[in-house]
Amino acid sequence: MRNRHKWLGLGVLLVVAFVVAGCARATPTPTPTPAAVAPPAAEEKEEKAKSPLEELVAAAKAEGGVINSYGMPETWANYGEIFAAFEQKYGIRQQDIDMGSSVVLARMREENASKNDIADLKPAFAAQLASEGLTLDYKVSCWDKWPEGQKGEGKDGSVWYAAYKGTLGWIVNTTLVDKVPRTWKELNDPAYKGLVSYLDPRATGTGINTVEAAAYAVSGDPYNYEAGAQFLAELHKNGIIASVDPKVDVSKFQRGEVAILINFDYNLLKWKEDLGIPAEVVIPEDGTVASGGGVVAARNAPHPNTAKLFLEFLLCGEGQQLYAKAFVSPMNPDVELPPEIAAKFPPPEAYKNVVFIDYEKDAAISDALKAAWAEAVGAK
Repeated sequence: MRNRHKWLGLGVLLVVAFVVAGCARATPTPTPTPAAVAPPAAEEKEEKAKSPLEELVAAAKAEGGVINSYGMPETWANYGEIFAAFEQKYGIRQQDIDMGSSVVLARMREENASKNDIADLKPAFAAQLASEGLTLDYKVSCWDKWPEGQKGEGKDGSVWYAAYKGTLGWIVNTTLVDKVPRTWKELNDPAYKGLVSYLDPRATGTGINTVEAAAYAVSGDPYNYEAGAQFLAELHKNGIIASVDPKVDVSKFQRGEVAILINFDYNLLKWKEDLGIPAEVVIPEDGTVASGGGVVAARNAPHPNTAKLFLEFLLCGEGQQLYAKAFVSPMNPDVELPPEIAAKFPPPEAYKNVVFIDYEKDAAISDALKAAWAEAVGAK
C-alpha cells in the first residue's frame, strides 16, 4: 500500500512538471527592441515664403533707392511729409520736378512716360494718359475698394487713380482785408484791387478748376467755361488780379503782396495753420467745385517696382493717413479725417453748394477752356 501511494504521488509530480514546462514553452520570450534612432538634426529651417509686398519691397530697393516724381512738391497735398515717411520706411529718396498738370501731361507724352516714375495731375489728364497706354498696368492691392469714378483702366491695362479730394476756395489775410469776401461775385470789388491771385489754367489742373468753379457760381454749370472765363476777365479788367501763377506759390501771400489766394481747401487750411498769418479760409457761398487729385505711375518708369511700391504706400497704406493729417481728404473709404483735423475745416454747411467734377466732361472741355480763358483775359 505504501508503495502504491508512493508511485501515485510520483506520477502526480511528473504530470505537474510537464504542465509547468508546457506553459513555459507556450509563453514567447520577448524580443529585445533596438534602441530608438533619433532623426538627424535639421541643418536649417526652410526659409519662410515672402509675401507679395515683401517681394515688391525687395525689388524696389534693388532699383537704386530713388523715385522720380512730377508735380509732387513738398508744398502740395502734404507730399513733403508723405515722401519723408516713405524714405524713412524704405530708404527710397524722392527727386521731384515741380510742374502743373498740363505740363505733366505734355511731358509724359513727349517722353513716352520713360523719365519719371510717379506723377500727380488732375484726374481727367491722368485718365487721358491711361487711355493712351502711358501709365503702368498695375492695380494696387486695395483696387477693389476704391470708389467708382475715382479709378480707371485704359489702353493695354494702363490704370489711373484719384488719390485724394478737395474743394476749391480761397484764403484771406485778415490783416490786409477788412471785409472777407464770401462769394465769387464779391471778389469783384475795388476794395480787393491788386490783392487776388490764382493758378494758370494752361499749366495747372487747379487753374482749370478755378475757371469751372467761377462758371458754376455765375451760371450754375461748371462746364460753361466761357462764363467762367468772362467772369475772371472782368476781375482782370478791374485790376483785382495781382498775378496768375504757373505753379503753387505761397510766398507772395507770406510777404503780403497778395491777400486772397485761390486754391483747394487742403492747401488753404495747411497754410493757415503753418504760416502764422491771421487768415480765414472761405468756401464760396455762391458755388464752387470739388475734385480729386490724380496719381499715376509711368508706363516705362526707370524704377517700375519703386513706383508700384509707392502706389501701395500712398493708396493702401500710410499715405492716406498722411494726406488726412494735413487736411487732404483721403479717397480710400477705410480712412477718415482725424476729428482734430475735421474740426479745423469750415463748417459742413459751408460745403452745401459744392459740385464734384465729372472727369470725362472736364477732359472734354479742357483745351477749349484754356483757349477761351487766354483770349478772355488777354494772356500771352
